[in-house]
Amino acid sequence: MRTLTSLLALVYLAIYATLAESAPAARDALPLGLSALPAPAVSTNPIPPKAASCEFTLVGPAARDFALTAPSPSWFGMGELNWTLALSDGAPTNVQVLVFMKDWDYLWYQQLVPGYAVPGLTNRYRVDLSPAAARWEPRGHHAAWNARTLMEPKEFGIRVFLGGGGSVTGVLSDASAEWMAPDATPPSIRDVRPSTRQIACFEKFEVTFDLPDRYANPFDPEEVSVTATLETPGGRTVTIDGFYAQEYYRTVTPTGEETLPQAPPHWKIRYAPPRPGNYRYTLHVRDANGTDTWGPGTFVAGPPAQPGYVRVSPADRRYFEFDNGTTFFPIGHNLRSPSDDRLSSQFPWTKRWTEGTASYSRRFTAMREHGENLAEIWMAAWSLGLEWSPGWRGYHGVGQYNLLNAWELDQVINDADRNGLYLNMVIHNHGKFGGFSDGEWDHNPFNRKLGGYLDQPVEYFSNPRAMQSFRQLMRYTVARWGYSPRVFAWELWSELNLTGTNEGSYRTRDYVDWHRFAADAIREFDPNNHLITTHYSGDYNKQNLDITKLPEISHASVDAYHGDPRTLQIVNLLSETARYNNPLEKPVMVTEFGGNWNAQSLSHLENSLHAGLWASTCIPLAGTPLFWWWGLVEEENYYPEFRAISRFMKGEDRRDPSLLPT
Repeated sequence: MRTLTSLLALVYLAIYATLAESAPAARDALPLGLSALPAPAVSTNPIPPKAASCEFTLVGPAARDFALTAPSPSWFGMGELNWTLALSDGAPTNVQVLVFMKDWDYLWYQQLVPGYAVPGLTNRYRVDLSPAAARWEPRGHHAAWNARTLMEPKEFGIRVFLGGGGSVTGVLSDASAEWMAPDATPPSIRDVRPSTRQIACFEKFEVTFDLPDRYANPFDPEEVSVTATLETPGGRTVTIDGFYAQEYYRTVTPTGEETLPQAPPHWKIRYAPPRPGNYRYTLHVRDANGTDTWGPGTFVAGPPAQPGYVRVSPADRRYFEFDNGTTFFPIGHNLRSPSDDRLSSQFPWTKRWTEGTASYSRRFTAMREHGENLAEIWMAAWSLGLEWSPGWRGYHGVGQYNLLNAWELDQVINDADRNGLYLNMVIHNHGKFGGFSDGEWDHNPFNRKLGGYLDQPVEYFSNPRAMQSFRQLMRYTVARWGYSPRVFAWELWSELNLTGTNEGSYRTRDYVDWHRFAADAIREFDPNNHLITTHYSGDYNKQNLDITKLPEISHASVDAYHGDPRTLQIVNLLSETARYNNPLEKPVMVTEFGGNWNAQSLSHLENSLHAGLWASTCIPLAGTPLFWWWGLVEEENYYPEFRAISRFMKGEDRRDPSLLPT
């Protein structure tokens, strides 16, 4: 029996010698805590919460889990996991070990360690944690093991299991992790994959490529900066930023939708050529270890099938037009997010299911079929946002962006493109940094109470660190979606007057300076010069004209709500909104209306929608007002109202400064 045991030990050592060869070069070992999961119901040897060793007994078939804990929440940079397992002499020879990990997005990875533990010996285990580790198996998803998998694991553990009968007593001990040796090699751009070699003007040209998998925060240009330079047919050089991305797949069923990651993360650039001809592009990367360049690559842009980006008309600055000179009169309604809790509270006569962003495809199709061409969507914490507190799906705090939401926003823009719609993109909703209305400040990662560095939400508009954070957020936002003509405008805030400490916060000089700074940052990143605006709740009386007048702000955006349920005030309110803003020589858009902010009777809203849409055809507004109650548009079938306006406005061009209401 001893001979057999020795033979098994030699086999075991041979197996793990092979594993050690593929493990990364290590430096300091970090002791890890061990604790049983769950703790034994009855034990003569109570196991401390973080023990150097854990004793256990298994009566098969059975398994026991043990949690591993590190001094820091992050395991990033750890290259190898080590521990020992000692089994009683004469124990069964079918004891196996599984190591498992649940990452910061609650994605499960596991690895069944090859071979069986040898009874009567101290079995030494080594598991590769490096980004190149090949044995980690994803379960319930198809993402690949990578360096950021170890950022802040929710759970890391070892499972010891006895597959058959019998019993075994053992001790799990000496758990440690070894850091990888720092990778000091210069970065390299690898496996460059352009989406096409020929494309029409204003369509998406995309290049996917790989970089070393070693960045804890690939969104921080101080850690890694990726850019591309493009030489246009006219001889101009354009520089755009690259971005870090993860692919996902989505399953939609009658009971909901599920979105899960697939494949390893990668890098991309996106660009939409504005004129026909031959283009050359070169990729650049810079990090602390050096630089690398790839290229040039080439592609050809053919004649445009789209009219281009939306601009303020130089012929009549009250209205919009496209790059090709044709007029653009926005017709649409608000689609803030897939669901709205207020709809069920105000109109509770039907059961409504919470929907995900896949529902935009259905709604966009209906909008196209009824002549609409514009929708507003929000990048909010609950839908399509990039930056929020851990504990919410896909979020990891300040500066770490939600790749799941980013992928979903890719699909929303693709759906808008297929349906010929333009999107008013709201970067921040007021609740994120509001302390007195719809406040989400208690969940905001910038809040010092949650580990941030701001004591009050109003500080976001003056704190240099927070301003730099916004700049970084917009760098990523523009890099990922700034190529698209379907982005009608970057709306910096929805309901700016509800941010800050009180109702007067937004009238301070800090807010004016912040808007100038934010718009300048976007202009720096955005080669396509999308429109930039900011928005106010209530009605035009809430506007801060010192902000609206800024040359960096393209047009005015405002609500048109009224509180008196006895009269239909929308026509006069729209007229007054235009009269108030037209002297600024900027377009004015009403992006929310529909009775009072918390609704009114259904008949009142129907009348308000009808009157508001038709009034906009003879009032110098830049487009129709955007009806807020998007759920009612679908449920009550208000779509024909939009079809009628679309038919009426077809072929109309109101760009003439001499045309005035009378």
